[in-house]
Amino acid sequence: MQSATLARAIDAPVCRYVDLDEFTDLLPAQVLSDEERARAGKFRFATDRQRFVAAHIALRQALAAHTGLRADTLSFATGSFGKPSLPGRPRTQFSLSHSQGLALIAIGGRGPLGADIEQLRPMPDAPALAARHFTPRENEALARLPARERDHAFLTCWTRKEACLKAIGVGLLVPPRSFEVGLEPDCRSVELPVAGRILWLVLGPAPARLDSVGSIAEWRETQGRAVVNGPMAEAQA
Repeated sequence: MQSATLARAIDAPVCRYVDLDEFTDLLPAQVLSDEERARAGKFRFATDRQRFVAAHIALRQALAAHTGLRADTLSFATGSFGKPSLPGRPRTQFSLSHSQGLALIAIGGRGPLGADIEQLRPMPDAPALAARHFTPRENEALARLPARERDHAFLTCWTRKEACLKAIGVGLLVPPRSFEVGLEPDCRSVELPVAGRILWLVLGPAPARLDSVGSIAEWRETQGRAVVNGPMAEAQA
């Protein structure tokens, strides 16, 4: 599939960045659920707590605008590995990610979405993380880059893997190094071997920013061919 076709294929009509430290359009805290308020209360530092509240209010506002429902009436269901959804609204798929003071919200209607964002910053532990989580080809490509380009490339690859895993909603039961996403912010199809089957996703970059990298993935279908001894085979036994 051509890159331009893939870019159009990701059905995310809402893709919004939110500056959490400058977010002033705060609804009353009661708009959040008891579970959201409980999670907010667990943060040790006020800045982290405020960013969490701002991100989740911004998500509710975006979903309310998308569905026509009131933000305070939205009720979320949570999958086995924490992926949220709106019960009874399969055509409203969404994902929220935040890194420090910046959040990324994606909302679409075709397949489950995964969004991930990382603010650009020095990554002294990138080689060690890449060795554990990237494929051999991705590690080789990262090592060939000039040193000044490696942090950006590492974070690009990292967000692409995270977006795929968030889309399928199975946490880390699928090892990130078991599938290839590349270091470039291109648009492509990705095949993930899960529980003896292949999951097909489309993957692409979020709208570009100078201070961060972001990726969006959309799970489209499960292909029928079996994967012998694939990831999660033992977990499913």
